[in-house]
Amino acid sequence: MRLSPLMTKSALIAALAGIGLFINIDNSYAATVPSGLNVGNVQIEGLTPQEADEKIAAYADSIENRTIEIEVNGHKASTTAKDLGVEWKEVDMAKQAVNDYTAGNIVNRYMKQADLQQNPVNIDCKIETDRTKFDEFMDKNFDMFASKVSNASITRENGQFKIKDESDGVKIDKDSTKLKLDEALKSVQDGSQVNITADTEVDKAKIKRSDLEAIKDVLGTYTTDFSSSSAARANNIRVGSNKLNGHLLMPGEVLSGYENMKPFTAENGYQIAHAYENGQVVDSVGGGACQIATTLYNASLRAEIGIKERKNHSMTVSYCPASADAAIAGTYKDIKIVNNKDTPIYVESYTNGGKLTFTIWGKETRSADRKVEYVSEVLSNTPAGVTYKDDPSLPAGSQVKESAGHNGRTSRLWKVVTVNGAQVEKTLISTDTYMVSNSVYRRGTGAGKAAASSSAQGSDVSSSENTDPNPSNPGSSSTSPTKGNESPKETTKGPGSSTTEAVTPAPVVEPIGPGE
Repeated sequence: MRLSPLMTKSALIAALAGIGLFINIDNSYAATVPSGLNVGNVQIEGLTPQEADEKIAAYADSIENRTIEIEVNGHKASTTAKDLGVEWKEVDMAKQAVNDYTAGNIVNRYMKQADLQQNPVNIDCKIETDRTKFDEFMDKNFDMFASKVSNASITRENGQFKIKDESDGVKIDKDSTKLKLDEALKSVQDGSQVNITADTEVDKAKIKRSDLEAIKDVLGTYTTDFSSSSAARANNIRVGSNKLNGHLLMPGEVLSGYENMKPFTAENGYQIAHAYENGQVVDSVGGGACQIATTLYNASLRAEIGIKERKNHSMTVSYCPASADAAIAGTYKDIKIVNNKDTPIYVESYTNGGKLTFTIWGKETRSADRKVEYVSEVLSNTPAGVTYKDDPSLPAGSQVKESAGHNGRTSRLWKVVTVNGAQVEKTLISTDTYMVSNSVYRRGTGAGKAAASSSAQGSDVSSSENTDPNPSNPGSSSTSPTKGNESPKETTKGPGSSTTEAVTPAPVVEPIGPGE
């Protein structure tokens, strides 16, 4: 009896049960791949399971062994599919499907064939190239033939801006080219060579001359004095500021003082100079970097560009008004400015005659009758005291100043805007607290008496000293007490007394460098 292909599975089972037919055919009985099971371009219908598996394996092998030639702008390079990691992703799935639809007895297979007639199974030959190997091949063979994009650039030389034009490049579209290769590998039936031409696109310059030509105006400038600095600190200011000079910031871009001046090492041009650390004056490679940060901060305030990050020093500094300073210390204290304008800005810095200047250039859009001023206000002041350290190496009655003290302070900075002389805005920029730090003297307790003309050079102190409020207690250090705005009381005698002491002025305390 021949069964109609349209007969459903349930009808077939009922018919067989109705005539009492019992079928038990050995599974090893010959079976072939039914129609409705399709494996891409591989024709397997009517083949035995073994024949189908062999044909699928042969097709997979032929893919790996194909030669591939890719062309970019007339330049060609060849390789094999295997070297590019080409793989037929569904090969195991295809073999499993052959096994599933040829296994079982005749009834099982018939029922599966009936299913396939209603719902064919299509297994795609999805051939895919390994992305990493493909990119490596393209970079190795064609990177030199793709022209590089070049943005317009700007420099300031001898008081004039010079602009270098942009140039567009030719960029290989690796994504599109890889897809093209995968499709070509899939469509080729035999082992013939696969030839494709890579897709390219114009790589447009992001910065153009027309953008940079807008940089003509001084938006803000500020100068600080470092003429009293040591040679090492002056060197650090020149080296560090030069690393910030010439930076172009497109709209939205950020400039970090720390990221551009680091590392603070001798190899990077820095020398040892005074810096602050935990409320003390210490020697540090790169000391003086914070004067750079402060100068940049003030120029940026006057340009009214964005200040993304700014932190004050731990102690007061002498080269700017109260609350107008900015510190650099590792990654936890930095000066970061951001271009909040619609046009580019250019950061210029230079040193001349012991002075450091930062200027922010750009396109001025503010009205000429609008003026911006920054006003410092000291809210409280705590005078520094004096700490004495007994030193038996010095003659009795003498004292040497190791480090100068710093008054404590709370202050704030205001932004005041006037138009035609009338105030239209007053904005609080920051409120800052600076710790008090005592002056430190070494007091002689040794044999002999200090000579009137004797002198000694003090050294910086990096650790705190224990203090004793009773200066008459021998062998101890003492701190003169201070209250409110009273002057500190010193127990030593000054020049002109009967026991003239040589007090050598401490070196100028050079504020903040790296590592505050």
